[in-house]
Amino acid sequence: MKIQELRKLLRVSQRENLEKAFTETYKKLNKAQKEAIDQILTDILEGKSVKGAKKEKEVIDFPALERDIKEFIDNAYAQNYFAPNRVIPKKDRPKWRFLAKKYIKDLEKISAEDANYPVAVKLLQDLYKLICEACNYYLFSTDDPFRSIGYIQSDFFQVVVKKTFAEGYSRENISALLLQAATGGLSRESLYIEQEMILVAELKTGDVKYMALEEAKRLVEERNQKIAELKQYTDQQYSLERAVNELCNIILMISIALAETDEAVEYYFKNSKQYSKEITLYCILEVVELLGDNDLWVKVYENGVAKEIKPRDCLKSKYGVLTRPHQ
Repeated sequence: MKIQELRKLLRVSQRENLEKAFTETYKKLNKAQKEAIDQILTDILEGKSVKGAKKEKEVIDFPALERDIKEFIDNAYAQNYFAPNRVIPKKDRPKWRFLAKKYIKDLEKISAEDANYPVAVKLLQDLYKLICEACNYYLFSTDDPFRSIGYIQSDFFQVVVKKTFAEGYSRENISALLLQAATGGLSRESLYIEQEMILVAELKTGDVKYMALEEAKRLVEERNQKIAELKQYTDQQYSLERAVNELCNIILMISIALAETDEAVEYYFKNSKQYSKEITLYCILEVVELLGDNDLWVKVYENGVAKEIKPRDCLKSKYGVLTRPHQ
């Protein structure tokens, strides 16, 4: 009903009917909505002016929000927004993207001072993981779920990282974010290195960087151990090896920020699961190039050649450009 239609009904209604309509409508509000509107109603009924009054801050019914998000996530993993089922009506299944966008925005509004903040961060992490998973498996009727909800993956991940670290730095949340950056599903427009660079940029102090370095190496060791226990090459081994390679990228980036590059490069060569040392050298130089350190690039290249690695032509060309005397 439009406001004009409501006003027309109010003008012709009897007082008894008005009171009943008002009372029944008020009963439909939840506790948070009542608290948000009570002062406005009191002022109006007492004849006080509310014109120009400051807009009330939106109050989120967090228990209801948490319940709705958990139900949404459960239904998504059960493919109830994709496959035929009796839980989500067919006409409502495409609406998943609007629900996801709303939930993300609602969770972003919750400040670090709010008692519900830790749970809100966990729900935001769970939503990010869900959308990542939907990049690997059909949980929704889309090939790119991040685009469907209107988010660039790296932007969403940055929100998750900032919100997580607003609680404080701990080994637990650093470890979880390291894995999230280095593994999981990718949108068609994303690369792991984008998430990795975002995470490293949010490690603001030396102590936190060293903590992340230790956690990343622990995760590499765990995956190397699992690989050693496998009896034959499987998809699991491929995933573990890819995770090790991406974690090596993060270790290298953190080490560069700490000016401890030599040890990190040797660690990369030792643990990388690339097919050859030349490919490993190429990957290391790619990370260094992304960080914009030409002097370090030349140093790593020359160290690679000293190891009797034969770089590909594009690396040779770049080396020639970087070492060419300026005229």
